[in-house]
Amino acid sequence: MTAEFDNELRQDFLVEAGELVQALGEQLIGLEANPHDSELLNAVFRAFHTVKGGAGFLAIEPMVQLCHHAEDLLNGARNGTVVLDAPLMDALLEALDLLNDMMAALGADAPLAMPPPALLQRLNRSAAAPAPAPAPPPVAAPVEAGDGGTAIDDSEFEALLDKMYGNNAPGTVEPAPVAIAPAAPPSASAGAIDDDEFEALLDALHGQGGQPGVAAMPAPVAPPPAAPAPAPAPASASAPASPRHAASAETTVRVDTARLDALVNRAGELVLVRNRLLSLAASSGDEALAVAANELDRVADELQTAVLGMRMQPVGRLFQRFPRIVRDLARQLGKNVELVLEGEGTDLDRSLVESLADPLIHLLRNALDHGVETPAERKRTGKPDKARVCLSASQRGEHIVISVSDDGRGMDANVLRRKAVEKGLISADEAARLSDVESYELVFRPGFSTAAVVSDISGRGVGMDVVKTRVAELGGSLKVRSRLGHGSELELSVPLTLAILRVLMVRVGERLLALPMGNVEEVFELSAGQDRMLDGRMVANHRGRALPLADLAGWTGSATAAGRHVVVLHIGHLRLGCLVHAVLGREDVMVKPLGPLFEDVPGVAGATVTGDGRLALVLDLAGIADERGQLLPSLRATG
Repeated sequence: MTAEFDNELRQDFLVEAGELVQALGEQLIGLEANPHDSELLNAVFRAFHTVKGGAGFLAIEPMVQLCHHAEDLLNGARNGTVVLDAPLMDALLEALDLLNDMMAALGADAPLAMPPPALLQRLNRSAAAPAPAPAPPPVAAPVEAGDGGTAIDDSEFEALLDKMYGNNAPGTVEPAPVAIAPAAPPSASAGAIDDDEFEALLDALHGQGGQPGVAAMPAPVAPPPAAPAPAPAPASASAPASPRHAASAETTVRVDTARLDALVNRAGELVLVRNRLLSLAASSGDEALAVAANELDRVADELQTAVLGMRMQPVGRLFQRFPRIVRDLARQLGKNVELVLEGEGTDLDRSLVESLADPLIHLLRNALDHGVETPAERKRTGKPDKARVCLSASQRGEHIVISVSDDGRGMDANVLRRKAVEKGLISADEAARLSDVESYELVFRPGFSTAAVVSDISGRGVGMDVVKTRVAELGGSLKVRSRLGHGSELELSVPLTLAILRVLMVRVGERLLALPMGNVEEVFELSAGQDRMLDGRMVANHRGRALPLADLAGWTGSATAAGRHVVVLHIGHLRLGCLVHAVLGREDVMVKPLGPLFEDVPGVAGATVTGDGRLALVLDLAGIADERGQLLPSLRATG
C-alpha cells in the first residue's frame, strides 16, 4: 500500500482505538470493584482484542504482543480459571498505561519498543491453570467446501470480512481499516459463530495462531443447524455492502477540527453582520428592511445553535480519566474511596474539555487528601469504611456546572479564619467580619493550607489557587459549601461555549467595554450614602454584605468621574462591583485578537465590533483585579 494510504489507515486507527483505550481506564476500575461482572469483563476483553486486530493489520508488533497477553489474561477470567485480584489488576492497568504511551508514540511517528518482559510475565498468570475444554457445539450438516470437509459458508465468511475490513463500497478491493468498536455480542440466530471461533479467525488472519506472519485460515466449527435455504451465490468483490454498514456510512462523517473551527469562525462573523443590520434597520424606519433583518436574525440564531452543537462532546469523555486517578490516590493514602460519576451525558464545548482537566484533578486530589478520612477515623465517627466522592455535571441555562463533593470531614470556618490570620493573608478585623461561606473561600488564596504536613498529593499550598485562576480564565465561577463532620462540595460553573461570547455592553467615559455575561450577576444604581470606605477601599452596602467596588473609569484612564451604575461580577470566587457610566445591553459577539502589540495588556481579552459599528474592548476579568478586588495595572499606559 502507498505511504499516504498507510498514514490514513494509521490515523483512522488512532482515532477509533483511542476511543476504546480512553474508555478502558474507567472500565478496568469498574471491573476491579465488580470482578464477576461478565458484561463488563467481556467489554474489556473485546476492547483489547479489537485494538490488537487493528494493530495486527498495521503490523504494529509491540502493540499486538501487549494486547495479546492482556486478552489472554482476561480470557482466563472469562473461563473461570483466573481470579482478577489486585496484583493482576495492577498489571492490566500498567498494560493500559503502556498502551497509551504506544498510541502517543504512534501518533508522533516515533518507534515503539517491545513491552517489558516483566510486565508480560505478570500478565501470563492466565496460563497457570489450563482452561476447561469447551463443550462441543451441536453438530450441523457439513457444507461443501473447496477442499472438502466442514466450514462456514461464503455468506458468513463475507460478513466476517465486512465487519473486519469495512468493505462499504461496491467494487472496493483494498481493505479498509479494522473497525475499532466494541463487537456486538454473539447472535443467538442460526448461523452465528461464538466468541472463541471469531477470536480464532482473527488470530489466524493476524498471524497469532501458528507461524509468525502466516495467516493460515482455521477450519471453524460448523454453525448450528438452520432451516434449509437456497445455496448462496458466490461472493464477489463487487457485492454491495451490508445495509448496516451502508447506513453508518450515510449518517456519519469524520470532519477535521480545523474545518469545524473555521465554520464556527464564519458563523461568528455572520453574528456581527446580523447585529449591524439589526441596528441599521432599527434606525432607518424602513419596514421592509426591518422584516428582512429579523428574518436574518432568526436564521443566524439557528445556524449559530447548529454550529455550536457540532462542537459539543459529552463530559463523560473528560470524566473517564478520573476513576484511575482516584483509585491510585486512594491506595497511596490508605483510604477506601468510591468515585460516583453523574451526568456523564451532559454536552460540553470540546475546547473546554482539556481546559477543565487540571482544575478537576486538583479538586479530586484535595477531596481525597484533605476531605476524606481514613477508614479508622470514619469508623470512630460512625461512618462507613468506604468514603464517597461524587463528580457530577449538569447544564443550567447557558452554563455547565460540575461539582466535586465528598462525605468526609468538612471544613471548620474558625480554623480557616485563624490560619488565614496566622499566614498574614487577612487581618484579625477582616477575619472577624467574614461569614462561614466567605471563610470557606479562603482556601483559594495563594499559599493557603491547613495541612500540618505538606503532602505530594495536593501539593504545596494545596493548589486551589490554580483552580481559581483557571476557572476565572474560562469565564467561570466557584462556589464552596461545607458542613463540619459531613463533607464539602465545590461547584465549578463555566459557559456552555467560548466560541461565540454573550456580553453586557457598558460605557465608561467614551470607551465601550464588553463584560462576559457568564460573569455578570446583576446591575443596580448606586444610591447616595450606599458607598463608604472600609479598610482603605470603597465598598457598597448591598444585600446586607460589603461589596468591593472598582472604578473602571480610573482603570481605563478616563478623565471623567466614576459612574454610579454598578455591574456585579463574580470572578472565580470573588464578587466585585464595577462602576460604569451606562449599561447598554446584551450582545452576542465574536472576540478578535488585538495583535502582538496589545497581547500582553492586562485585563483585555480582545476586541469586537458593536451593532452600530463601534469598537469595544472585551475584558479578561481574571486579569483586572487581585484577590481582594483591587484593580490591577490599568489601560492608562496604552491610551
